[in-house]
Amino acid sequence: MIARRFRLNTGSFGRRAFFLPRKNFFRQPISTDFKRDKLYNNSTSEVKCLTVYIDVLIILNLYINFILVRTAAMFLRREINRRKCVFAALLGAFGSLIILAPTLPFYVNIPYKILLCAGMVLIAFGRQKVKDFLICALFFLLVGFLFGGLLTGIEAIFAPNGMILNNGVCFFNIPIAALASFTAAAYFLMKLVKRLSDGKTKRFCTIRITQNGASVTLRGLCDTGCEVRDIFLGKPVIVCDYEKTAAVIPAEVVDFLAGKVEALEKIRLIPCQTVSGSAAIPVFKAQSVLIDGKQADVLVGISKNKLNGEVDCVFNPNIIPAA
Repeated sequence: MIARRFRLNTGSFGRRAFFLPRKNFFRQPISTDFKRDKLYNNSTSEVKCLTVYIDVLIILNLYINFILVRTAAMFLRREINRRKCVFAALLGAFGSLIILAPTLPFYVNIPYKILLCAGMVLIAFGRQKVKDFLICALFFLLVGFLFGGLLTGIEAIFAPNGMILNNGVCFFNIPIAALASFTAAAYFLMKLVKRLSDGKTKRFCTIRITQNGASVTLRGLCDTGCEVRDIFLGKPVIVCDYEKTAAVIPAEVVDFLAGKVEALEKIRLIPCQTVSGSAAIPVFKAQSVLIDGKQADVLVGISKNKLNGEVDCVFNPNIIPAA
């Protein structure tokens, strides 16, 4: 293998040697030397060298960042586009290449991390209010800390002499399959915890819908089986009783439900499966929908079929705002 060797001064962390092949750059190893406590034997003055493949580094971080974004969205009760999730994870994966750079001072590293986190949150969750953006970023960071603690435990058990930590990025010298398996296990564990917590979520909520100056207050039923969603906008739908919401229903929806075919061009129809049967229900975007006093980004669907039980509307508990 033909390679060129570069030595860069990394300050108190010793020296790092890069082996950069002229061909097939992304699949060849980059050797990193760190005189760190876990990589340096003081008694023998032996420097242990770890080989890092760039493509492995990117793929592993892509996978882990994808899990992090999905987990944050799960706890935020936010539905995000899978493609956006992949692009956000890809940004984080390429951002992890900073581990190969000389150790950066904190006044450079911290702003870099903040911008990287902000970019990932912006890509995954889209543009939103500053408060909502900060909440998403906070949950993303908290999930990252939880996963970081788990991976540190894995490193202590399976790779006591095989970890690189530089510029806030870790690389574990353990089998890819093992790391992927433990990361997936952590994700499903968090998913189980969330599902158990959802089971303790109260079954009924108060829904307040405001449209054109009029408001109605409904008794809503949390039903995990309610999966009605606008396939184009990706937004969940609250299925409401026609009579209980008559005061806020737009005129074109009323005309459609009255059998006026010409109103069909002005409304959106969503397929809906209920106990009474399947049908296409009209939906509209209300000016405000509050669930127990918290603003929810949902659509309102109107059903002429009576809902079972003493409820005025049905919705999936995942739409309940986390904060």
